[in-house]
Amino acid sequence: MSVFKTKNVSLKVYYMTTINKIAQWSKDKPIWWQHSLRLTLMHGKLDSEDLNEILKIAKMEHGLEKKNDNYPYCSSDLDFTGYFPEQHKVFLHSISDIQGVALLAENQTLEFSNENLIIIYGENGTGKSSYTNILKHCCLTRGDQPEIIGNAFNKNNPIPQAKISVICNEKKIQYFWNPEKPSIDILKSIRVFDSLSAHHYINKEDELGFKPIGLNLLSELSKAVNHVKLNMEEDNMANNGLINLPELTSCSVTAEFITKLSANTNEDDINLHIASVEELQRIEPLKKEIIQSKSQTVKIKKEELQQNIRILTPLKKICEDILNLLSDEAFENLKKQYVDKIKKETFAENMRQQTLKGLPLESIGGLNWLSLWQEAKNFIVKETKKKIFPLKKEEYCPLCLQEIDERSEKRMANLDKYLNAQAAKEAKKAKDLFDQNINELSNISLSLNSYEAALNLLNLHQDNLDKKFKKLFSKLEERKKLFSTSNLPEKIEKLDLKCIDELKYIFTNIEMQIESLYSDEDLLKLINKKELELSHLEDKKYVQENKENIISNIRRYKRIRMQDKILSECNTKSISDISSTINQSNVVQPLMDAFKNELSEFGFNRFNVEVDSRNKRGNQQFKISISNSKISTVAKIASEGEQRCIAIACFLAEMKADSRKSAVIFDDPVNSLSHGWSKRVAKRLVDESKERQVIIFTHSLTFCKLLLESAESKDIKHSNFTFERSFRDAGIIRCHAPWPALTTGGRIKALRKKLENIKKRSKNNTINQIHNECYNFYGYLRESWERLVEEKLLNKVVTRFERGIQTNRLSKLTDICQDDIDKINKAMKKCSTYLRGHDSATAIGEPYISIEEMEQDLNTIYNFSQELQNSPRCRS
Repeated sequence: MSVFKTKNVSLKVYYMTTINKIAQWSKDKPIWWQHSLRLTLMHGKLDSEDLNEILKIAKMEHGLEKKNDNYPYCSSDLDFTGYFPEQHKVFLHSISDIQGVALLAENQTLEFSNENLIIIYGENGTGKSSYTNILKHCCLTRGDQPEIIGNAFNKNNPIPQAKISVICNEKKIQYFWNPEKPSIDILKSIRVFDSLSAHHYINKEDELGFKPIGLNLLSELSKAVNHVKLNMEEDNMANNGLINLPELTSCSVTAEFITKLSANTNEDDINLHIASVEELQRIEPLKKEIIQSKSQTVKIKKEELQQNIRILTPLKKICEDILNLLSDEAFENLKKQYVDKIKKETFAENMRQQTLKGLPLESIGGLNWLSLWQEAKNFIVKETKKKIFPLKKEEYCPLCLQEIDERSEKRMANLDKYLNAQAAKEAKKAKDLFDQNINELSNISLSLNSYEAALNLLNLHQDNLDKKFKKLFSKLEERKKLFSTSNLPEKIEKLDLKCIDELKYIFTNIEMQIESLYSDEDLLKLINKKELELSHLEDKKYVQENKENIISNIRRYKRIRMQDKILSECNTKSISDISSTINQSNVVQPLMDAFKNELSEFGFNRFNVEVDSRNKRGNQQFKISISNSKISTVAKIASEGEQRCIAIACFLAEMKADSRKSAVIFDDPVNSLSHGWSKRVAKRLVDESKERQVIIFTHSLTFCKLLLESAESKDIKHSNFTFERSFRDAGIIRCHAPWPALTTGGRIKALRKKLENIKKRSKNNTINQIHNECYNFYGYLRESWERLVEEKLLNKVVTRFERGIQTNRLSKLTDICQDDIDKINKAMKKCSTYLRGHDSATAIGEPYISIEEMEQDLNTIYNFSQELQNSPRCRS
């Protein structure tokens, strides 16, 4: 196993030190740095969409944006599976048990043989792309993983899955794959190249191509860091986006709060410094009060305050009395009394009915009747001589003047027993208490006519305070009527008692002023206190008016701090340091040597392609340029075919650099390329199969033919598969190359297999069935003679897959003789006799042909092919 070395440093050491070092180095880096590496591992390079996603993750990480559902994935550990040094040589063995992948048939097994070169051909729509999509998911490719789609025509499509078998360390290992499973290191040892990954080596928008795995991570990370930095700097421009607010010059706590706004300010604390409606209404009266106080003496001021107390006291007292009866708490108490009354009355009534059952009047024993009973008792006890109650047998009732019999005596005894019971007493007590409160409510007056002076005085302390009292008393009037109804409601609207609280505050404040005033100095202190109060109220009014701007500035301060945190992470020095370390470890030059060697294999002689490396702003690059050209970008001068060859050279150089021997897969590597460049690629890939397993998928019949010719000319064993499709399924596998792409030798081998199958079936088939197989056999044999003339006899001077005529091959055609022509004419005539396409006369028909004769005709073309192959005319 050859490994490029410089100063005894193996390229395998390069990958061990580079990838491992980057993996370890990235562990303590910001989440958005790690996600940049993740996207680079996935896509090969970062496009504008990736960069914007990285910017969003950086904002989420530092609180500038809310974390979305994708953030946990973006912050998960990096997966470097497949990028570390190869431990074992891995061959792809088979793909089978496919389910839920497009239209691929589920009963197929694509089993690769032991040959290193496997050529798989499939026309458009035959399932080739579906197979390669599975491999791109399992294995390692530069560029995005393709989407795995299910069968659009199957309503119950299963989850995409397949069984992948590999040979590793001479052991067969099976893996059950689906797109959701984590990466498998052994499968990631296999590399995939396609037209999309080619753009990651040669980019028309970027002259700095060929970024080997490892260094391309740092290159793209540097790009991401610079993108985030640019956005953060732009967002911080224009005076940091702060709104210019006038400064507060007072010494109030509100002014101090506004002056010290910062990223540490709690936004909710603003509410502590916003003026309420009452505070706003207090400002103008306070101004007038300060002006008036400045013109008064202590004595006059004190007398005025005492007079204010006398005016406010009645209003304060009536408010307290009213609240005792109509406040929210009073309602709750009244509600409890009402519930207690109903409960006890119900219980007493139940007892009455049980005790007095059978009495002629239903109302006897009720609370109303109880009053009558009590009056009767009082009369009898006071007016009769015996003063015994209830009356006994043979006594006369003073009310009805009738003699008490035994039955009446018993009834009155039961009544007395019931009325003396605790339940009846409790019921009466509860009713009396409830009725007392209702009576008090009905007697209270809610008119404010007697308190106009007090209300006017309150307006001097707070604008429109009288209107608040009138509104409150109107509500109390409604509540009074509500409380006086026979049934109380379940709930009531709560009262707004702020005006009463203001009255209490004003009253208490006046009392405190009276107590504090003894001298002119005291009056001056009182005025200063009111001025401080006024300043504070005006500051709170300022906050109330500028609340949105203040909140905006707080949020901006917080955003600036977060942006500064992100900007502090935008230093690419650590990227430059690790890039420089890698560059100084004498591993870059061997990579360049490997790449130049690959370019030489492709025969680049139209211009010289130079490779040099440089480190700029943390971005270690490998620049592919054209020597002695004013335009240094290869993509601007090289043709599409040249660019594709350069990209494949980059891909293979990385394999050499990593000393990898595992399989490589090429998916349509020459898509849309000309015949000449396709031929070079075919030759190079066939040569590569000498070193490792090379699997090539193609839909180009021409490229398939070129691969087969190159393999045959180099005597390299190879396996061939062709994908076909039915009306329902795709990916039906045939273990042979497509007939049109086969060389003469390949066609002769294919015909021998056909002849063997005919022999096997001849024992059971009818004569007509064998006859029909002969038609088919001779049709293919005739096409093989045509291919022999093209390839062998005429030495490929003219071929049907090439536009040009190879006149330089004419010099080898000096020994074509009449015998050659006769052999070909005889064989072609016989083939034409037995193939379908000519309508023979019915009477004549075709003579019966034996299998032995078919074998003899096949040997004829084989022998003639060998004769031409050994002739000087074919030794080109």
